[in-house]
Amino acid sequence: MSKFEPTNIKGAGDFLPTAQIMRNRIIDTLKENFEAFGYLPLETALLNYYELLSYKYDENAEILREIYKMKDQGDRDLGLRFDLTVPFCKVIAMNRNLRMPFKRYEIGKVFRNGPVKLGRTREFYQCDVDCVGIAGPHIEAELVTLTVKCFKALGIDPIVKIGSRKMLTDIIGTHAEQVIPILDRIGKASREEILKELKVYNAEKLLDIKIEPNAELEQLFTILNAMGLKENYEFAPYLARGLNIYTGTVWEVYDKAKRLPSAIGGGGRYDNIIGNFIGNGNFPAVGISFGLEPICAILTSNTQKPAKCIDLMLVPMGTEIYAQAIAESLRAVGLRVLVYLGGKAVGKALEYANAESIPFACVLGENEVKSGQVSIKNMATGKQFPFDTKEIAEIKKHLKGD
Repeated sequence: MSKFEPTNIKGAGDFLPTAQIMRNRIIDTLKENFEAFGYLPLETALLNYYELLSYKYDENAEILREIYKMKDQGDRDLGLRFDLTVPFCKVIAMNRNLRMPFKRYEIGKVFRNGPVKLGRTREFYQCDVDCVGIAGPHIEAELVTLTVKCFKALGIDPIVKIGSRKMLTDIIGTHAEQVIPILDRIGKASREEILKELKVYNAEKLLDIKIEPNAELEQLFTILNAMGLKENYEFAPYLARGLNIYTGTVWEVYDKAKRLPSAIGGGGRYDNIIGNFIGNGNFPAVGISFGLEPICAILTSNTQKPAKCIDLMLVPMGTEIYAQAIAESLRAVGLRVLVYLGGKAVGKALEYANAESIPFACVLGENEVKSGQVSIKNMATGKQFPFDTKEIAEIKKHLKGD
């Protein structure tokens, strides 16, 4: 048998602890802010019927080429979800007894067989917030406010570019469905390319007319200004977002510092998709998706200290049972404690602490067991501080810098 060389497919990867700690903290920050606005957690299925995933798109839609499609043993056409919006709409359609308005968030993996670049992979997490059952700009303003708050909590100053698919449809009139995707590529393709495509529909004049916000956007901007967000949004007249599920206001989020050229989040209003699933009913819906991968790409580009996940490492010198007991006492007050079980070589243990960015270490030998006195070493400065092992609160205060 030939030797097999393990490797990842392009666009999918593994995350070692240092990277995963940062990812977990991003997710924790997002969850904390989502829940502060009253959104509840939800989890939807990774596997879905292909018919569900493709329902709203014509056969030439680009997104259909990116769906990972497969068959099960019953020869049914299945697919991996490519976003969290369609599975969410499925949940609403299947659970008609849900109390409205229904506000939820979901953080989970999605899959797209598309091009790979910085901030865009084939297997990635989306972090979505959606609300069903509320029409009008106030809920849209809430989601933009939540968006800005989340990114600022992550250390990213965002600019939210806001447009309206409905506004563009009203301006364009005939051939709006064909023309809007062309306009949406402004800034991503050359003016010559855009003009060539618009001429097919006699719509090239759209590049030179001044487009003003419609009444709905004006109202949204008034609310955002009142909430102190004037510096974090701008009107984007040609923005429509690629997917035709959107029916009104749309937005995309960018890093003001331009550390990443592509969007780091996006969303909008999609009032028709749920009703279309079930054939009737009015389900106004709006949502925002945060891209975990582009957020990580931005934060990784910063010069920053390695993320910490352990507060203290205990090094037992033949005192493993005692070390485990001390560790439990410290964990009980909220400290994250690692008991080093790699042998009695103190130098090797301290090298391990430095390599893993563990800020404090404590060696526990027979003398420490008998006296109840320990010395905790600050790995950055080399200074040692004596403590009584019964002074758990004092040890925590020292380690946390309180």
